[in-house]
Amino acid sequence: VTIGTGGSAGREGPIAQIGAGFGSFVATKLGLTTADRRILLLAGMAGGVGATFRSPLGGALFAVEVLYRDPEFEHEGLIPCIISSITAYSLFGAVTGWKPLLDTPHFHFNHPAELLLYLGLGVSCALLGVVYVKAFYGMRDMFRLLPLDDWLKPAIGGLALGLMALFIPQVLGSGYGWVQAALYGKMALWVMLVIALAKIIATSLTISSGGSGGVFAPSLVIGAMLGGAFGASAEILFPTLTQDPRAYVLVGMAGFFAGVANAPI
Repeated sequence: VTIGTGGSAGREGPIAQIGAGFGSFVATKLGLTTADRRILLLAGMAGGVGATFRSPLGGALFAVEVLYRDPEFEHEGLIPCIISSITAYSLFGAVTGWKPLLDTPHFHFNHPAELLLYLGLGVSCALLGVVYVKAFYGMRDMFRLLPLDDWLKPAIGGLALGLMALFIPQVLGSGYGWVQAALYGKMALWVMLVIALAKIIATSLTISSGGSGGVFAPSLVIGAMLGGAFGASAEILFPTLTQDPRAYVLVGMAGFFAGVANAPI
Protein backbone atom coordinates (compact mmCIF):
# COMPACT_ATOMS: atom_id res chain seq x y z
CA VAL A 1 0.00 0.00 0.00
CA THR A 2 2.80 2.41 0.90
CA ILE A 3 4.72 1.86 -2.32
CA GLY A 4 1.70 1.35 -4.54
CA THR A 5 0.16 4.69 -3.57
CA GLY A 6 3.34 6.61 -4.41
CA GLY A 7 5.33 6.44 -1.19
CA SER A 8 9.02 7.26 -1.61
CA ALA A 9 10.31 3.79 -0.75
CA GLY A 10 11.67 0.68 -2.42
CA ARG A 11 10.52 -2.93 -2.55
CA GLU A 12 14.00 -4.41 -1.97
CA GLY A 13 13.95 -3.64 1.77
CA PRO A 14 10.62 -5.37 2.45
CA ILE A 15 11.52 -8.41 0.33
CA ALA A 16 14.82 -8.68 2.22
CA GLN A 17 12.85 -8.77 5.49
CA ILE A 18 10.39 -11.30 4.05
CA GLY A 19 13.24 -13.51 2.80
CA ALA A 20 15.08 -13.26 6.11
CA GLY A 21 11.91 -14.11 7.99
CA PHE A 22 11.32 -17.13 5.78
CA GLY A 23 14.90 -18.30 6.37
CA SER A 24 14.41 -18.01 10.13
CA PHE A 25 11.10 -19.88 9.86
CA VAL A 26 12.78 -22.78 8.01
CA ALA A 27 15.53 -22.88 10.63
CA THR A 28 12.90 -23.15 13.39
CA LYS A 29 11.08 -25.97 11.60
CA LEU A 30 14.34 -27.87 11.09
CA GLY A 31 15.54 -27.28 14.66
CA LEU A 32 18.84 -25.74 13.55
CA THR A 33 21.43 -24.02 15.74
CA THR A 34 21.64 -20.24 16.16
CA ALA A 35 24.65 -20.10 13.82
CA ASP A 36 22.81 -22.06 11.12
CA ARG A 37 19.71 -19.91 11.61
CA ARG A 38 21.83 -16.83 10.92
CA ILE A 39 23.15 -18.39 7.70
CA LEU A 40 19.60 -19.22 6.54
CA LEU A 41 18.43 -15.72 7.46
CA LEU A 42 21.19 -14.24 5.29
CA ALA A 43 20.44 -16.66 2.45
CA GLY A 44 16.77 -15.68 2.53
CA MET A 45 17.68 -12.01 2.44
CA ALA A 46 20.09 -12.60 -0.47
CA GLY A 47 17.47 -14.49 -2.45
CA GLY A 48 14.91 -11.72 -2.04
CA VAL A 49 17.24 -8.90 -3.04
CA GLY A 50 18.96 -10.87 -5.81
CA ALA A 51 15.62 -11.67 -7.44
CA THR A 52 13.79 -8.33 -7.14
CA PHE A 53 16.82 -6.22 -7.99
CA ARG A 54 17.80 -8.73 -10.70
CA SER A 55 21.35 -8.86 -9.42
CA PRO A 56 22.28 -12.33 -8.13
CA LEU A 57 25.86 -11.56 -7.12
CA GLY A 58 24.90 -8.14 -5.76
CA GLY A 59 22.15 -9.68 -3.64
CA ALA A 60 24.58 -12.15 -2.09
CA LEU A 61 27.24 -9.54 -1.32
CA PHE A 62 24.62 -7.16 0.06
CA ALA A 63 23.28 -9.79 2.47
CA VAL A 64 26.66 -10.71 3.96
CA GLU A 65 27.62 -7.03 4.39
CA VAL A 66 24.52 -5.20 5.48
CA LEU A 67 24.12 -6.61 9.00
CA TYR A 68 27.43 -5.14 10.13
CA ARG A 69 28.28 -1.65 11.34
CA ASP A 70 31.87 -2.22 10.25
CA PRO A 71 32.86 -3.04 6.64
CA GLU A 72 33.17 -6.78 7.28
CA PHE A 73 31.68 -9.91 5.74
CA GLU A 74 29.69 -12.72 7.30
CA HIS A 75 32.05 -14.93 5.31
CA GLU A 76 30.47 -18.22 6.42
CA GLY A 77 27.28 -17.17 4.70
CA LEU A 78 28.75 -16.06 1.38
CA ILE A 79 28.47 -19.38 -0.51
CA PRO A 80 24.91 -20.15 0.75
CA CYS A 81 23.92 -16.58 -0.13
CA ILE A 82 25.30 -16.92 -3.65
CA ILE A 83 23.43 -20.22 -4.15
CA SER A 84 20.20 -18.77 -2.77
CA SER A 85 20.48 -15.53 -4.74
CA ILE A 86 21.23 -17.23 -8.07
CA THR A 87 18.39 -19.73 -7.55
CA ALA A 88 15.91 -16.98 -6.66
CA TYR A 89 17.05 -14.83 -9.58
CA SER A 90 16.73 -17.77 -11.99
CA LEU A 91 13.17 -18.61 -10.89
CA PHE A 92 12.16 -14.93 -10.81
CA GLY A 93 13.59 -14.36 -14.29
CA ALA A 94 11.88 -17.46 -15.67
CA VAL A 95 8.52 -15.98 -14.63
CA THR A 96 8.99 -12.23 -15.16
CA GLY A 97 11.62 -12.11 -17.92
CA TRP A 98 15.34 -11.40 -18.01
CA LYS A 99 15.39 -7.70 -18.79
CA PRO A 100 17.65 -5.91 -16.28
CA LEU A 101 16.15 -3.39 -13.88
CA LEU A 102 18.20 -0.60 -15.48
CA ASP A 103 19.54 -0.36 -19.02
CA THR A 104 23.13 0.79 -18.66
CA PRO A 105 25.11 2.28 -21.58
CA HIS A 106 28.55 0.78 -22.24
CA PHE A 107 30.85 3.11 -20.36
CA HIS A 108 34.61 3.20 -20.93
CA PHE A 109 37.42 4.32 -18.63
CA ASN A 110 40.61 5.37 -20.41
CA HIS A 111 41.91 8.39 -18.45
CA PRO A 112 43.45 7.54 -15.04
CA ALA A 113 43.50 11.25 -14.15
CA GLU A 114 39.69 11.12 -14.07
CA LEU A 115 40.01 9.14 -10.84
CA LEU A 116 40.50 12.52 -9.13
CA LEU A 117 36.97 13.48 -10.17
CA TYR A 118 35.61 10.16 -8.94
CA LEU A 119 37.37 10.81 -5.64
CA GLY A 120 35.54 14.14 -5.45
CA LEU A 121 32.27 12.34 -6.18
CA GLY A 122 33.00 9.89 -3.36
CA VAL A 123 33.50 12.75 -0.90
CA SER A 124 30.29 14.38 -2.13
CA CYS A 125 28.41 11.10 -1.63
CA ALA A 126 29.72 10.89 1.93
CA LEU A 127 28.68 14.45 2.78
CA LEU A 128 25.18 14.10 1.33
CA GLY A 129 24.93 10.69 2.99
CA VAL A 130 25.44 12.32 6.39
CA VAL A 131 22.62 14.75 5.58
CA TYR A 132 20.37 11.87 4.50
CA VAL A 133 20.97 9.79 7.63
CA LYS A 134 20.51 12.76 9.97
CA ALA A 135 17.31 13.84 8.19
CA PHE A 136 15.94 10.29 8.19
CA TYR A 137 16.49 9.63 11.89
CA GLY A 138 15.64 13.20 12.86
CA MET A 139 12.27 12.82 11.15
CA ARG A 140 11.76 9.46 12.88
CA ASP A 141 12.42 11.03 16.30
CA MET A 142 10.07 13.90 15.47
CA PHE A 143 7.22 11.52 14.58
CA ARG A 144 7.84 9.51 17.76
CA LEU A 145 7.31 12.66 19.83
CA LEU A 146 3.92 13.38 18.27
CA PRO A 147 1.15 12.68 20.83
CA LEU A 148 -0.86 10.61 18.34
CA ASP A 149 -1.73 6.96 17.77
CA ASP A 150 0.86 5.09 15.69
CA TRP A 151 -1.62 4.41 12.88
CA LEU A 152 -2.13 8.15 12.36
CA LYS A 153 1.54 8.97 11.86
CA PRO A 154 2.00 7.29 8.43
CA ALA A 155 -1.15 9.09 7.30
CA ILE A 156 0.37 12.44 8.26
CA GLY A 157 3.62 11.49 6.53
CA GLY A 158 1.70 10.46 3.41
CA LEU A 159 -0.28 13.70 3.40
CA ALA A 160 2.92 15.76 3.70
CA LEU A 161 4.47 13.73 0.86
CA GLY A 162 1.40 14.31 -1.30
CA LEU A 163 1.59 18.07 -0.73
CA MET A 164 5.28 17.99 -1.60
CA ALA A 165 4.54 16.02 -4.78
CA LEU A 166 2.25 18.84 -5.97
CA PHE A 167 5.44 20.83 -6.56
CA ILE A 168 8.00 18.05 -7.17
CA PRO A 169 6.14 15.00 -8.57
CA GLN A 170 9.44 13.19 -9.20
CA VAL A 171 9.65 12.28 -5.50
CA LEU A 172 6.80 9.75 -5.78
CA GLY A 173 7.48 6.03 -6.04
CA SER A 174 10.79 4.19 -6.17
CA GLY A 175 12.25 6.59 -8.73
CA TYR A 176 14.03 4.09 -10.97
CA GLY A 177 12.55 5.77 -14.06
CA TRP A 178 14.41 8.97 -13.22
CA VAL A 179 17.62 7.00 -12.72
CA GLN A 180 17.16 5.52 -16.20
CA ALA A 181 16.61 8.99 -17.67
CA ALA A 182 19.81 10.20 -15.99
CA LEU A 183 21.75 7.20 -17.36
CA TYR A 184 20.58 8.22 -20.82
CA GLY A 185 21.72 11.80 -20.18
CA LYS A 186 18.20 13.21 -20.51
CA MET A 187 18.00 15.25 -17.30
CA ALA A 188 19.10 18.83 -16.60
CA LEU A 189 21.71 19.49 -13.92
CA TRP A 190 19.42 21.58 -11.69
CA VAL A 191 16.60 19.04 -11.94
CA MET A 192 18.89 16.27 -10.69
CA LEU A 193 20.02 18.42 -7.76
CA VAL A 194 16.44 19.23 -6.79
CA ILE A 195 15.38 15.57 -6.97
CA ALA A 196 18.39 14.47 -4.88
CA LEU A 197 17.51 16.85 -2.05
CA ALA A 198 13.74 16.43 -2.32
CA LYS A 199 14.04 12.63 -2.31
CA ILE A 200 15.78 12.81 1.08
CA ILE A 201 12.81 14.66 2.57
CA ALA A 202 10.25 12.49 0.75
CA THR A 203 11.85 9.23 1.92
CA SER A 204 12.06 10.49 5.49
CA LEU A 205 8.38 11.46 5.41
CA THR A 206 7.40 8.07 3.99
CA ILE A 207 9.44 5.63 6.07
CA SER A 208 10.28 7.56 9.24
CA SER A 209 6.58 8.18 9.82
CA GLY A 210 5.96 4.42 9.85
CA GLY A 211 5.34 3.58 6.21
CA SER A 212 6.29 0.08 5.06
CA GLY A 213 9.05 0.38 2.51
CA GLY A 214 12.79 0.10 1.99
CA VAL A 215 15.55 2.70 1.81
CA PHE A 216 17.47 0.77 -0.86
CA ALA A 217 15.76 2.24 -3.92
CA PRO A 218 15.58 5.84 -2.64
CA SER A 219 19.27 5.69 -1.71
CA LEU A 220 20.16 4.62 -5.25
CA VAL A 221 18.02 7.41 -6.71
CA ILE A 222 19.61 10.06 -4.49
CA GLY A 223 23.08 8.78 -5.36
CA ALA A 224 22.26 8.66 -9.07
CA MET A 225 20.95 12.25 -9.07
CA LEU A 226 23.99 13.47 -7.12
CA GLY A 227 26.31 11.60 -9.50
CA GLY A 228 24.51 12.94 -12.55
CA ALA A 229 24.71 16.52 -11.27
CA PHE A 230 28.39 16.04 -10.37
CA GLY A 231 29.16 14.59 -13.81
CA ALA A 232 27.37 17.41 -15.60
CA SER A 233 29.28 19.96 -13.50
CA ALA A 234 32.58 18.17 -14.13
CA GLU A 235 31.95 18.24 -17.88
CA ILE A 236 31.49 22.03 -17.70
CA LEU A 237 34.47 22.69 -15.43
CA PHE A 238 36.89 19.97 -16.61
CA PRO A 239 35.85 19.03 -20.17
CA THR A 240 39.19 17.41 -21.00
CA LEU A 241 39.08 15.17 -17.92
CA THR A 242 35.44 14.07 -18.08
CA GLN A 243 35.03 11.23 -20.54
CA ASP A 244 31.29 10.54 -20.10
CA PRO A 245 29.24 12.46 -17.51
CA ARG A 246 26.58 9.73 -17.53
CA ALA A 247 29.03 7.30 -15.95
CA TYR A 248 28.92 9.39 -12.78
CA VAL A 249 25.26 8.44 -12.38
CA LEU A 250 26.22 4.78 -11.98
CA VAL A 251 29.19 5.50 -9.72
CA GLY A 252 27.08 7.89 -7.63
CA MET A 253 24.52 5.14 -7.01
CA ALA A 254 27.22 2.81 -5.72
CA GLY A 255 29.10 5.42 -3.73
CA PHE A 256 26.11 6.90 -1.96
CA PHE A 257 24.54 3.58 -1.02
CA ALA A 258 27.88 2.16 0.10
CA GLY A 259 28.21 5.01 2.58
CA VAL A 260 24.71 5.13 4.05
CA ALA A 261 24.33 1.32 4.26
CA ASN A 262 27.89 0.53 5.43
CA ALA A 263 28.15 -1.86 2.48
CA PRO A 264 31.20 -0.81 0.41
CA ILE A 265 31.35 -3.92 -1.80
